Amino acid sequence: MLGSGSILEAIAAFTCKNGRAQNQAQRPAATRTPEVCGAEEPGDPDITWSVAAGELDFDTMRPTRRLLLVGEGNFSFSASLCDASNRETHITATCYESEERVSRQTLAKTNIQHLRGKGVEVRFCVDCTKLKDSFLPTKRNFDCIYFNFPHCGRKAGVTKNRELLTKFFCSCADVLAEKGEVHVALCKGQGGTPADQPMREWHNSWQVVAMAAGAGFILSDVHPFNLEDVHGYKCTGYRSQDKSFSVEGALNHIFTRGLPFPHLRPVICQTELEGKRVSIQVPEIFVDKINRRFLDTNSDHPVRTINEKLIAQLSQTFPLQRVDHSLSLLHQGRLSAVSQSNAFWIIPNTKENPNSDPIGKGTARGVLFCGVHFCRDIDQDDRMKAQEGDQLSEHYLRSSLLVHVQDVIRRLSFLPGTLHVLSGPVFRKCLISPHTLPIFHETLFMCAVDKGTEGSCIQMLMDNIKNTISSLLPSLSCFTLNSTVEAKSSETIELNDSVRLDPQLDKTQYFMCVKTDTSDSKASGSCIGAISAAPCGPINSELGIVCASVNLDLVAMQICGIFDWRMLWTVDERFLNQFIGGKLGPFKSFSLYPPSYVHDVSFWVPECEQFDEVAFHTIARCVSQETVVSIQLLDRFQHPQTGRISLCYRLTFQSCDKALTRQQVAEMQMQFRKEIQQCLHITLR
Repeated sequence: MLGSGSILEAIAAFTCKNGRAQNQAQRPAATRTPEVCGAEEPGDPDITWSVAAGELDFDTMRPTRRLLLVGEGNFSFSASLCDASNRETHITATCYESEERVSRQTLAKTNIQHLRGKGVEVRFCVDCTKLKDSFLPTKRNFDCIYFNFPHCGRKAGVTKNRELLTKFFCSCADVLAEKGEVHVALCKGQGGTPADQPMREWHNSWQVVAMAAGAGFILSDVHPFNLEDVHGYKCTGYRSQDKSFSVEGALNHIFTRGLPFPHLRPVICQTELEGKRVSIQVPEIFVDKINRRFLDTNSDHPVRTINEKLIAQLSQTFPLQRVDHSLSLLHQGRLSAVSQSNAFWIIPNTKENPNSDPIGKGTARGVLFCGVHFCRDIDQDDRMKAQEGDQLSEHYLRSSLLVHVQDVIRRLSFLPGTLHVLSGPVFRKCLISPHTLPIFHETLFMCAVDKGTEGSCIQMLMDNIKNTISSLLPSLSCFTLNSTVEAKSSETIELNDSVRLDPQLDKTQYFMCVKTDTSDSKASGSCIGAISAAPCGPINSELGIVCASVNLDLVAMQICGIFDWRMLWTVDERFLNQFIGGKLGPFKSFSLYPPSYVHDVSFWVPECEQFDEVAFHTIARCVSQETVVSIQLLDRFQHPQTGRISLCYRLTFQSCDKALTRQQVAEMQMQFRKEIQQCLHITLR
């Protein structure tokens, strides 16, 4: 249900509060339309609006808030806004028509006099698609721009009105403050988002979110445009004609700037390997993720908050020791055939002094967690010759903290009966979905116990983890341990590679599974970790090792109601601002109904080679900067004569936190076709 706050309450809140509260829980993408579709799940109409007069924060008031109104007809909205605003608000009301023509209307003439008497700046002949031409650079930087019921006039179709919106948003980008807002009121159904009830077919709407994306704007709020809330407002038709139009069911759409897509450069880092300092090239999809320090002591990220709460709970039952010494991100060893295709293989460079290497023009980036030091950026021509996926190498980015178990056991500080805690990021190639994570934060609890007592240790670990999650997730209805066979056969539990244990270490293993009371079937059940027991090894044959691995990112998604793992890695401050001071409330999205774009690709797979679907998905992640949200196999065809196999996939592109345009997606798709042709040796059709 749409928020019930009035328009003028929103105006009052905006003029007094710097940094409006965000208001919408993130939702998954909707079903596909032929070209572009709104990103809301069908049947999910809830849109709340948290900005109200009672939320004013006078500590964050700016001396003056500058508001711009464009496309005014009789200036009745400007007059109502003026009467509702305080003295710290500077209003500029503009009209496309000349003053002479507008003043022929009695109501318009009265409102103009009223506005000028209140000190409002009134301008005429202002084209909303060329705003920078009407304002000097020193007079720009508006905090909010309003455009009520834009229309090209007469019988202009949806295409013309989309063009108007596109030009208007591009014009707003030239005169809007960095954290400003653009308010666009549209008649029922015009916006093309699920907030409209009933919702028009996408191709028959104005596609307001997609039009705004072209100027870098994202939809951050939607609420009803209630005519009775705006005292004295009288809507007019095209070019101030007396004939009005129906505003019943109209919506006010509030847009903010989205962050631009970064221009990522290759990065080389330095790490310890077998007592030697080696250099490795960071896989491209991790360049913007590997040095984020989510688990640092000064971090407010929900992943760290949850980790600290888990550790605090377990410390009440076990003597606890953190393994705080550096553990390398790079691991050496052979993997099983199943695990090989999911690992990021790396060929280290053994040059001893990469900092003095003449290649590269960047500067040092500082010390990375887990013993990796970023020494410099490198240019495109300076890429190392390490081939991602080259399985001739025995080195790979760790896919689990379990690879460090034997190393920790051999250390003198390892004490039987003490719960040792390791935390850090791990890396795995995986298929694309909202809940499969190529990089995530794992916490590993490990304890050496007498053989035969592993079961009681497992139960204590599970009880403490359950108690912590229950205290943070009121909707938790079930927390169980499932054996490997039981979990895989259950249709209600969502499993993915993010909770898989290393088969080389397992003797007995269980999956920690949670279910919630939510009506969302996708969140009804999932695995957030695993517990295993194995022999301690040659160090002490009378002891066994119990390990509990928790995927902190999946737990954070469950607790905070985050439906897309990518949001955990956004650099937009509007995400972390919701978790300051360790707060773990429901996440409210700042990007509503992001548009999605669909592209298909067909190709012949190489003869005598098995098609690597995981590599296919990994290339899509890399080329699209994680904007591919789903890959669906549409068709598999085998030629009756040659026996060659052709595959057809559908890729859906969508960003959860940035403005994504059709042109950007088209460029990504072209690059994707080139990459899969080169890397997977396929033949495009």
